Amino acid sequence: MRIYVTLPLAGIKPFGVYVGKASKRRAELRQPPVSEQEKARRERRRANRAERRGGRRGSSLSEYERIAQQETRHVTESLIARHNKRMMNLPEISSSAVQPVMSALLSFGLIDMVLRKFGATRDRHPADYGASWVDHLAWGADSAFIAARLIFSGQFVGASAVLRSQMERWTENVAYNYGVKHISGESAAEFAARAWSRGHEKYPSAIKQESDTNVGSEISELDFWEDERRSLGFQGPSVIIGKDYRVYPGTLMELLSELLHGRGDFIKVLRWDACDLLADEPTELVEASQWLSDVLMLYLRQIRVCLATLAMEQGKPGLAPALFALPERIYAGGDAPIPSSLFPLLPQTGLSPNILEQMRSASYAYEEVMRGRRPAGRLFRDGEMVHLHFYERRARAGRWALKALEEEKEKLGDGFNIDGLGGRDSTNVIATEMAGILSLWLGDSPEGNAAAMCASALRTAHWLWLEDDDRSMAVLRVVLEQCARLRVWATKPEKAAKLEESLSSTPKDWVNAAGWRRLAPLNRALGEFAHFHARIRRQGAWEILVGVQPNGESPDSIYTARGHILETMTAMVMMESIRSVARLSPVMENAFREITADTFTDAGELQARLEEFLDRAMSLKDVPRGPYAFHGPAQESGE
Repeated sequence: MRIYVTLPLAGIKPFGVYVGKASKRRAELRQPPVSEQEKARRERRRANRAERRGGRRGSSLSEYERIAQQETRHVTESLIARHNKRMMNLPEISSSAVQPVMSALLSFGLIDMVLRKFGATRDRHPADYGASWVDHLAWGADSAFIAARLIFSGQFVGASAVLRSQMERWTENVAYNYGVKHISGESAAEFAARAWSRGHEKYPSAIKQESDTNVGSEISELDFWEDERRSLGFQGPSVIIGKDYRVYPGTLMELLSELLHGRGDFIKVLRWDACDLLADEPTELVEASQWLSDVLMLYLRQIRVCLATLAMEQGKPGLAPALFALPERIYAGGDAPIPSSLFPLLPQTGLSPNILEQMRSASYAYEEVMRGRRPAGRLFRDGEMVHLHFYERRARAGRWALKALEEEKEKLGDGFNIDGLGGRDSTNVIATEMAGILSLWLGDSPEGNAAAMCASALRTAHWLWLEDDDRSMAVLRVVLEQCARLRVWATKPEKAAKLEESLSSTPKDWVNAAGWRRLAPLNRALGEFAHFHARIRRQGAWEILVGVQPNGESPDSIYTARGHILETMTAMVMMESIRSVARLSPVMENAFREITADTFTDAGELQARLEEFLDRAMSLKDVPRGPYAFHGPAQESGE
């Protein structure tokens, strides 16, 4: 091999010594990139090398200790590789777990057809509650696909948060329309079972039946939805879907509560996401998917009843039969939507030009079908139609995300930095994977399950935050409770054991036991977003989210409130992961500390910031809850 030496010319120092082409290339890479394209190429190459290294490593505690002793960045690489592996496993989710969701969504086209005839806003934001009755019904319908996306992505905690809010909303609707009143001492599950069985006794009749003669209080006078004590074993009356398929609304309410609190029969499904990276599916996966699909079917049928009633009230009775033209349970195959349609709305993933074009093209095909045309030159198969329903909503979410970015760019001018989204995403990935690998090491235990819940819920909260969906705050309420649960197990294991055994334990109990009483206002505010019923009060909740920021007095603080809470909860998950891993391994405690310092700041300084956050939260304890955010059924003229 020849060695070429650059000889000095007059007044010019030698550049260096080159050994063949490889050495020349390495020397070039040591120089600053000459363009943004070159910078991006170098970043991709570095990421690919790190991905290959991280993907080759195991996930045991001893393996992580070994690589941590070499260099902490190898731990970071392995955590990122875990995230990437989970995303690559999305297409591998078994068709038997996908099929119940596809079946529940197949007849959705009938709902959308009638929504359009009643003038539902075509380009509405999928997470917008709607200013009119028909747009509110459209919000409920769109929410089915938000929940479905999370199920297809293995995020059952997030899906449960979306579905519980819908279950509460439409339970109140059916109760009002059929005169079912709450009875003192009745749990939310018991009330839901009675309301649905009464209201859907003669489904699909859209005619309001005679009022229930049971004496009870008005829904708007009660707080039973917030009673989060466990009431296990209740089944109650059923609702028949189709010829003989029975769903149990009371059991569904209990199931959603158990999933959101990290308990119950389906904890292995939650660990499958956080620990197992969507590989090695648990035997409970299909059953969990079926239960959540039952919630979808149940509340979508009430939206059909609402639309049929609206058709009759507006003198269009011919529309009502169309809503019930298809069976509610039809086999639609087991193929999930393409993985790229599930990706978070980030510039390098869900908002990349190729994926946006895919969704735009599918949305166009959907519009053509709704006009009675055949854009493919043939009728679409059942599963394809479900996919078109799904893609149209993902296309809409993408358009709104791009619009938000454009507005931010216009507002900030030269200060706009789209890389900030990528940086926040990287932080979220590191935090969720720290909690996820910790859960793996702690095993299937209450402490390990709390870590798994933190990992899965924090990931969902970030995905929903990217879409300006308030339900990101509902999922952060889960993160707060589970972060407190993790902390109590690390610092007061005897107290934690008692709280686990008690059927009356609530998120507030865990937060208080963790020494975070100062967070009571924040827990209250996030709780307002965790539910959707006649008694929620969002005004006071927003005041708390805004005021807890360091710049809470700024005119722009309303726009940064949700992002600030997300960032703070992310930091808390990282700090509690450090605390818990310290009991397992001093080596990994140090590695987690160094990673946290690289991501945020030194752990000591971060703890000081969190203390300031706690103090600001406590200063908001007297913020009034404000008026009810939504009209109850009796006040809504359209119902």
